[in-house]
Amino acid sequence: MSANNNDYDLSSYSGRCASFGSSTNSFLLKHQDKGFIERMVEEQVKLLRGNKELFNRIDNNMKDGVFDHFFIREHCAIYSWRETFFSKHFPDNSWFTVDLDDEDEFEAEDGSEKFTTIPFQITRHFDRVMALASANVHTELTWLKQQIYFEKNEQLAAEAFSKYSWGAMTIDEEHLKDLGLGFSDLAHLIVEEYQTGPKKLEEMALKAILL
Repeated sequence: MSANNNDYDLSSYSGRCASFGSSTNSFLLKHQDKGFIERMVEEQVKLLRGNKELFNRIDNNMKDGVFDHFFIREHCAIYSWRETFFSKHFPDNSWFTVDLDDEDEFEAEDGSEKFTTIPFQITRHFDRVMALASANVHTELTWLKQQIYFEKNEQLAAEAFSKYSWGAMTIDEEHLKDLGLGFSDLAHLIVEEYQTGPKKLEEMALKAILL
């Protein structure tokens, strides 16, 4: 969640920018469209053949940073959809982030900031991302939707990208080991990567039991 404005150091430029962005977000969140949010959740559920229980499991896993080797492809499908959603609703120059550890640094989004911000936001805080995207404000205030502030977290963003991005997982097994994923996790990943036919009935039954 966004920090309270009182939590920012207003004596620094980065702190003032974060405080302004947090205030903007708070205003926009008061005008969120719950119907839009429900439709976006349903679109994600459709990716899982309408299995809402599985969606809730994946959503919670992403919020907690859990790697679930029984549902690798399903996590990756949701992660990919959310990446596309973020790019569509928050294009370049419509959001910013700051480095609160640097008193004078303001960082508009660029390649590196996208990597340390977007994976963190679409996993840990996607409810808020959807709410901000849904905000309906008066025409005279639409400029506020170009001033949205997203916190970044380099470590959690890197972990999310490694755990839920299919491309990242299948090209960097050493990094998976660094994240504490064991042989069983890697084995499931390899099976998912090279599986060419339909899943075996035993595997489908096991997934059904897990839910």
